[in-house]
Amino acid sequence: MHFGETFGKLLKRNHYFLHIDFRKDVPLRSHKRVLHILSIIALLLVTVTVSIAVDQRRTVARTTSTTKIRVVSSLDFYAQAASAVLGQYGQVTAVINSPSVDAESFEPTTHTAKQVAKADVIIENGLGYDDWLGKVVAANGQEQRTINVGTDLMHRRVGENPHIWYNPQAMPRLVAQMVTRFSSLQPEHKATFKRNANRYLKTLAPWKKTIKQLKRTGHHQAVAVSEPVFNDTLTAVNLKISDNHFARAVEEGTDPSPADIAKLTRDFKQHRVALWVVNTQNSQPIVNSMTKQARRYHIPVVQVTETLPSNQSYVRWMTNELNQVKTALEEDNQHGK
Repeated sequence: MHFGETFGKLLKRNHYFLHIDFRKDVPLRSHKRVLHILSIIALLLVTVTVSIAVDQRRTVARTTSTTKIRVVSSLDFYAQAASAVLGQYGQVTAVINSPSVDAESFEPTTHTAKQVAKADVIIENGLGYDDWLGKVVAANGQEQRTINVGTDLMHRRVGENPHIWYNPQAMPRLVAQMVTRFSSLQPEHKATFKRNANRYLKTLAPWKKTIKQLKRTGHHQAVAVSEPVFNDTLTAVNLKISDNHFARAVEEGTDPSPADIAKLTRDFKQHRVALWVVNTQNSQPIVNSMTKQARRYHIPVVQVTETLPSNQSYVRWMTNELNQVKTALEEDNQHGK
């Protein structure tokens, strides 16, 4: 029988004791007996109240453990990793989920703000790349729910290269942090999150294998880039960027100096660089002109993008572009023989 029902019957059975009469002609023993019963009733009331509160907390706990963890990510490839780690226990939303959307110029809508407000975990690239998300987070007071990949995990400062997903260490660090966050929200699924994370990291093996191979067999060649999108991967395989000043100007939307253009043209003509890496999503006239120059002087061209191509996974995206580098270096070595 439920405790509340038992308590109700007890009150009904002893209701006459609740009619208290403290007249002088009533024996003191009767007063004491009534007071004793009232103290018992008071204790029972406290017990019932505590019992109800405990039942409510247990109900809330059961609801929380069965509710999916809501994650909002600024970029779709971070969302892919989050979905892989969460499995059936999460619901992940990527705000930027089209290769045609520029994260740096994106303007959040009211719908975006509502999605972020409901999130248990928020994944932000940081380093000025998706400042709009940081502003929404700050407005909602959700800083403690945010994982900032650039500053928290890669320990970079604003002004440094924000394209950190091209660094081979970025995704493993993010996955490890997600396991920690998700496990704190649903401790009972910690083993599953770890298992899912390990399974996801294994999918990165082909990319990591090619990186090790190029790092081992490379000759520290100089390479040129249209802008510093792909630099972290190039650095990981021990290639040296030769035109940082030119690339920074393009990234900032300004015209490279005539001296930078002349130097890059000479590097192509004299084969001082092993390859030319071009961000195909930046169609500035000077970039198109230098790509023509590279092909004219038989410099291998590697095409990369700043956003995840449609219908591709993160690892396929990374591997396809790195394989272009591998082929280009092989061509350069053949040309040098």
